[in-house]
Amino acid sequence: MTEQERFKILANEHIDKEVYLYLKNMFDELNIEIMGRYNGILFDLMRSGRLEGWCWQTTETASLFMPNNSVIYRGNLFFNEYKKYYHSFIQFEYDHELYVFDPCLCLINTANLYFKILDVEVKASITAKEIKTYFMEYISNPPKKERHYSAETEAAADRFMRKFFGDDYAANKEKEVVIYGNDDPTTPMYRNNSGYKNVVIENKDVKSLTVHYYMNA
Repeated sequence: MTEQERFKILANEHIDKEVYLYLKNMFDELNIEIMGRYNGILFDLMRSGRLEGWCWQTTETASLFMPNNSVIYRGNLFFNEYKKYYHSFIQFEYDHELYVFDPCLCLINTANLYFKILDVEVKASITAKEIKTYFMEYISNPPKKERHYSAETEAAADRFMRKFFGDDYAANKEKEVVIYGNDDPTTPMYRNNSGYKNVVIENKDVKSLTVHYYMNA
């Protein structure tokens, strides 16, 4: 099938309104800032196509609001016989059925259809529970927690973002916890490069936050 044919099948799958609302309501308190250009809640940015190209940051952040058994998959999608796309999406369960939430390609599908039509080649997967655990430990005391990158890498990334984003990064750096990316797809915050602020946690659950995307890895 061609890329156009594949996406037409996915776009035309009927998903019950209850599934859509269940998913949408999870993210009412997730505000996303994309560089210095766009700002809004997840579903609004998704519908306007602003999240395309930000799959690592978006799936990792969205999973903080999702049930613990939700799974982020990282790997290749095949748009046609010759074109593959390195990507990240979330699988979740609703009423005993598995679905895929792909905010960056603006897709909500049953998992069976999504995996079949895009011929998914999984490279790594990680649960929402693992990401939440890492995130909450990290923001509670970032300087003292074990990381998957060296101090030199963090310093270099910090210098780069200060130089590239200037005042926008420097001003927010003081009130954000920045999680840098790494090159290991089995880790929780793979290729993240985002700043987190206004984080509200209740009973070990993330209730609201603002995330600022700085760099698209």
